[in-house]
Amino acid sequence: MRRERRKNFRVEWHSPATIYNLDQQEPRLCVLSDFSNGGAKISGIAADMLPDEFLLRFGRGNDRTRKCRVIWRNDDTVGVQFADRPKRETKRNRDRHAHEPA
Repeated sequence: MRRERRKNFRVEWHSPATIYNLDQQEPRLCVLSDFSNGGAKISGIAADMLPDEFLLRFGRGNDRTRKCRVIWRNDDTVGVQFADRPKRETKRNRDRHAHEPA
């Protein structure tokens, strides 16, 4: 039997999300496959085209943003570690991003 080595409990999520470069440009749609306090698995994206660090927006109305650092990658999936503390988007920022092309 394989021993679990993760520090944080993971939950299967399967929710739409958006990846942005750190300057919040070049939005890319993806799927947040599973999620924990420390990181996530993201799928549905060309993993070799992602930078080593990026912003991930998710949640109802894309109101949560996390800075991510890629830990591993394969063809269409990446494992990331969160490189910041959780925060919610303010209404002003959310409204500004709502008008950006997806």
